[in-house]
Amino acid sequence: MHPASTSNTGGDAAAPAPVPVSATRLERDAILAATTADAVRRKHGGHDPMALAHRIAAALNAPDMTTQILTASTFFWMTALTADGEIVVANNYGLGFIPDRVNLPEPVYMATADQTIPAAERARWATYPVAALLGWAAHHGTVLRAVFATADQFSGIDPGAPKKVIEPADIPASGKMQGRSRLQVVAPSLASQLATVGDLNLVDMVPPAPVNADPPDDQSAKLWFEAFKPLTWSSTDREQLHMARFVEYVAHVRDLTLYQAHHAVHAEAQRTAVADWLYWNHIAGLVIDALAESAPVS
Repeated sequence: MHPASTSNTGGDAAAPAPVPVSATRLERDAILAATTADAVRRKHGGHDPMALAHRIAAALNAPDMTTQILTASTFFWMTALTADGEIVVANNYGLGFIPDRVNLPEPVYMATADQTIPAAERARWATYPVAALLGWAAHHGTVLRAVFATADQFSGIDPGAPKKVIEPADIPASGKMQGRSRLQVVAPSLASQLATVGDLNLVDMVPPAPVNADPPDDQSAKLWFEAFKPLTWSSTDREQLHMARFVEYVAHVRDLTLYQAHHAVHAEAQRTAVADWLYWNHIAGLVIDALAESAPVS
């Protein structure tokens, strides 16, 4: 199983909550709501954006939103609330990387997936989620009002805005949220196109099957940890080193999903594999473009 896969793909799982919340966080939010100005809540549809951002940040840290490999490679999210009330998230891997078990609610932006920002600029944020949050805010002419992360994730980091520490009691048992899949987040037009394709034509969305019908050897865990290594280095160009290795991981997982798309037995599994291939192919193109744009001119 590669790092971005999920161990539960069954259709009988309970529907995710819009944004899950722990009992402790719910109680704290109720206390805060009593002191929050009514005008703020009215402006944001009856919700306090600070409380919503805190819940989303906590949900992204839930135990079922990660895997052993992600945890072992210090993958983590950071969440920010802007002065305009927008919620934006970033993590410390690649560009537009979202584990497949993670959905992002509609009002949430992902900094490194924002196509209004040049890929080369986003590439400079790789491995530095705070830089991604600050860069995204600057690009959109706003500033960060607060940044959310656990105490460990904040260690040694100045987020340039007030820190909101996610306590263990804030984190719900499940972080499954209603919202957009990773393909919908990074390539909404492709996701919309896939939604209109019937089951019998799904294979038309991906390239032909390789001549060799044998399944490819799964090297995803090895390649993932190769991409992880630069995160432990103090090199000034570690983001470039990470991205160069990350694209090798992405290309390999894309090959794995192409095989799955052509050999899935059931339509639901095939649709999932096709969506995965479209996602990884989009990410591969994004990273390749970013590396090309940021390469030094000889």
